[in-house]
Amino acid sequence: MLLTSLAAHAESLFSALPPGVQAHSTLIAATAAAVLALLLWRLWRFTITPALYPDDPKELPYWIPCHGVAFFGNSSALISRAGKYFGNSKEPFALTIANSKIYVITKSRDVAEAYRNTDTLSFNEFVQAMMRACGNSEFCVQAMYTPLPKDKDGFPNPHGKPLATLARQMHIHQLYPGDNLDFLERQFYDWFVDHLASVDAIQRFCPYATAEPRDKAGSSSVVVPLMEWCSDFFTRAGQKAYFGDALASIDPELTKVFIVFDELSWQVLYQYPSFLAREMKAARDRIQRALKRYIQIPQAQRTGDAWFTKAMENEMRALGIGEDDIATMLVTIYWGINTNTRKAAFWLLTYLLHRPSLLDAVRTETAPAFNPDGTVALAKLHDGSCPLLDSLWNETIRMSAYSASVRFITRDTVIGGKVLRKGNRLMIPYRQLHFDEEVFGEGIEQFRPERFDEKANLTRSDNWRPFGGGSTMCPGRYVAKRAVMLFTAMLLRRFDLEMVGGPDTPVPDAEQGKPVLGIMSVKEGQDLMVRLTRRGGGEV
Repeated sequence: MLLTSLAAHAESLFSALPPGVQAHSTLIAATAAAVLALLLWRLWRFTITPALYPDDPKELPYWIPCHGVAFFGNSSALISRAGKYFGNSKEPFALTIANSKIYVITKSRDVAEAYRNTDTLSFNEFVQAMMRACGNSEFCVQAMYTPLPKDKDGFPNPHGKPLATLARQMHIHQLYPGDNLDFLERQFYDWFVDHLASVDAIQRFCPYATAEPRDKAGSSSVVVPLMEWCSDFFTRAGQKAYFGDALASIDPELTKVFIVFDELSWQVLYQYPSFLAREMKAARDRIQRALKRYIQIPQAQRTGDAWFTKAMENEMRALGIGEDDIATMLVTIYWGINTNTRKAAFWLLTYLLHRPSLLDAVRTETAPAFNPDGTVALAKLHDGSCPLLDSLWNETIRMSAYSASVRFITRDTVIGGKVLRKGNRLMIPYRQLHFDEEVFGEGIEQFRPERFDEKANLTRSDNWRPFGGGSTMCPGRYVAKRAVMLFTAMLLRRFDLEMVGGPDTPVPDAEQGKPVLGIMSVKEGQDLMVRLTRRGGGEV
């Protein structure tokens, strides 16, 4: 009765206003109604609903439709902001991205629990989505995920797993310590010997390198853009290690094409439409065409390749998967092989150049690995004899690892005391784990390899996730570490390094706004110019 009376009174007052005022009042009333509706929605969404469902993770509030713009611009910054908003409690929280809810966990204990849970947290949906985004047919996707007989030919399959799952065991067979990993390490070593032989060798293989006049002592030097050089160097080495020489003969420019693709590969991860990702797609398609021509060469004529390359091809052919799909699958393998080593090498050398006292310390530590005839006793670089180099590697990937792991929630799941609802996604951002001062100590934003000496078990903590965890931990971590450490030791023995801009040259900015499979790239236009000067002696 009271509301009716008030409404009638308001109507009579409104009717008494002049027409022009009435028109403005209508606009004002509509605006006020919209603002009131927005306030009521926000009150309901972020205050009342959490009170009604206290066991659900709290959601980071927003005014505009969602956090999509902030997430796609710099997901790590958004997650850090959310952590501060919730008082750095490290409890699971939620974000709404593109009308989808994503739960985020940053506590190491919760992360370990998530990796152990393979019953209600699934990775398969994301692998399948990535296969489709890369161009695989639906037939290929289904064939890769259909359980296979336990007594099938080829790679042993005692548990009747599908090839998509079995492929990880095949990667482990190739990439875990053993003869197959030693083969890859030897392939990288042979490449390094040839391409680090002298300043002339660097110039011959790197047209972007700039020679300088000999100094007073008669030493020759060359200037290289460090990221471009590391990218070129490691991609060519990785291609040869896995595919032998045949792929380079098919497309001599393929490694350059890959670097273009890799720098734009965030568009694959975000599943950009083709019309917005033409350059990335053109590079990816060229790699796919080269790999298709590669697998059309009789296998007997393809020599010097890794065991895994032919083994995986044979497994896919046995399922009736066509050459277009096989080549597309090999694109993702080529991507995984080459995306991280080039960036890790760049960042390790960059940080070393900004701590120049460490250069000679590394030379001294790695000297026993070099035999009198100039060859390298490879095992001495990764048998515990080089703790400084080990710490440098660990601190480099702590600082530069930027990937995240994602799971699809197939059933309501409790993690960290909170209920994660079925149908949503769970995200594990590694950077937040690696920048936890409670675990890694002070100066978390600074490159300080000493932290791994001061706290010996850091790499065994649940916070240490540069290569993921659980059943999806990257099996390539051993070969990546061996290749980068070997490269660093050989380079420093052969050359003196200095920044062209002098010792006060700032550390380049990392590209933190784009998702990656592991290690961040450097921001465009911030490559580091480095002078390499031939040292006396130091044969490799």
